[in-house]
Amino acid sequence: MKRITFVLLGLLGPTAACGGESNVSPSDSADATAEASPLHGADCAGAAVPPATIECTGLYTDVATKQLAPGVRSYAPAVPLWSDGAEKERWIWLPPGTQIDASDPSEWVFPVGTKVWKQFSRGGKRIETRLFQKTQPGYWVRTTYAWSDDASAAAISPGGDMPLAGDGGTYHIPTPDECDQCHRGRNDHLLGFEQVSLGLAGATGLTLAELATQGLIAPLPARTSLTVGDDGTGVAAAALSWLHVNCGVSCHNGNSDSTAYGSGMRLRLDPTMLDGRSSAGFDARATTLGLLATTPTWNGQTRIAPGDPSHSLLVKLISNRGTDNPVANQMPPIATSIVDTADVKSIVDWISKMPRPATADAGGDAQTLDATDGSDAQPGAEASADAGAEASDATRPDGGAD
Repeated sequence: MKRITFVLLGLLGPTAACGGESNVSPSDSADATAEASPLHGADCAGAAVPPATIECTGLYTDVATKQLAPGVRSYAPAVPLWSDGAEKERWIWLPPGTQIDASDPSEWVFPVGTKVWKQFSRGGKRIETRLFQKTQPGYWVRTTYAWSDDASAAAISPGGDMPLAGDGGTYHIPTPDECDQCHRGRNDHLLGFEQVSLGLAGATGLTLAELATQGLIAPLPARTSLTVGDDGTGVAAAALSWLHVNCGVSCHNGNSDSTAYGSGMRLRLDPTMLDGRSSAGFDARATTLGLLATTPTWNGQTRIAPGDPSHSLLVKLISNRGTDNPVANQMPPIATSIVDTADVKSIVDWISKMPRPATADAGGDAQTLDATDGSDAQPGAEASADAGAEASDATRPDGGAD
């Protein structure tokens, strides 16, 4: 099984490897990156990879004015990941003359030297900027920079809760383990910069169409404008897109390294099928509607009870934020403490518009799922449960969350 290595540096600690092993040393990767990506400022020569402060990452030519460096491109996915209402900005730098390998539309491979930044703000005030940097084939370096109160400087943070000035609240910067839970779900680990998110209407900046026009991706995708077709409810596109971004891209997909692979629930959209065709047969429906959860925490509960959101486990988990045991009581299991009420409403609306299963005739042998108690599984549910049960929950950081 192919693994790609991450490195995350703590504020004062040594380098720590995450997500696998690599035969490339940090010193080798530093030399390669120095050649591929010029840094800015006289003090950046010979800087570590990643550098201790944001000045030498190559994002800005001037941190004080926040002037972006040449070649740094902004982008925004069509449907953003819910981050408790934080404002986000995103940038990518691709080495000149390189292309993204899109041979597998669901698993892009980025050229060595690629850098991606994601910046989080609250109320217009910068809090953190995350960096992903590919320094060798199969080897990524990542870190997070926490901004000072006056946004004049940002230094590496080891993650954890940090106090917010003014309102006395806190903000959580992900730890290395938390980052791995999500980013292990893609071979090359970038999540928001991908074919679906950049191809749907609403994406801005360096979109899928722009990548194709500028020759930054090969082979060219069959289409650069993607559409999620309806499934008969009239509201499927918004719901399926939200599930893709918040659940499918990272965890609930067919990548065997993804955190929730063993559950058998597949919520990632296939970009090759987003040509407006009906979504009634998409994996996100086929692996949820009328099927029972296979993990011990929710065993026997129906993932999606068509026409009955109140008895759908999915609705219960996305509309709750756990306290004593967040992993068991909420989805996504990490990186959020506030319910995304607007999008939860769209999921509830979607499920409400699904036709309920027809009940069996009194004298018939056929049994359909009773959405109120989940006692009788529809055809296929038992097979799905058996398949999901083969994966050991203990090996997955979220306890095998569906």
